[in-house]
Amino acid sequence: MLVAKVAKNIQAVSVTVPSQTDQPHKPTSVKQTNENVGLFALVFMSSLIMGFILGKYQFNKYKKQRDQQMAKVIKEFETLKNQHKMIFYSEEQMSLERKKQIEMLERIWKK
Repeated sequence: MLVAKVAKNIQAVSVTVPSQTDQPHKPTSVKQTNENVGLFALVFMSSLIMGFILGKYQFNKYKKQRDQQMAKVIKEFETLKNQHKMIFYSEEQMSLERKKQIEMLERIWKK
């Protein structure tokens, strides 16, 4: 029933769409073609220049980041090297102290 009521209320609507055959086909002139080629060349060159600039910026950013990471690695290497020296020195000191203790014990044993 609802469909029947809606169908009665719908009115016919006519829509006209102009076809492409109504307008005469205009041939492309040489001047317009040259303008299109010029526009394409301008867009291409602009893209090329922008790509170069952005690539150079990205490379410089990468280079700075790489240098910072290299500095961190070198600093950590130096820290580890110093720690190794300290450990070696402390082991050396411990062995000297042990030798002294052994010598002391030998003296005591001989007495």
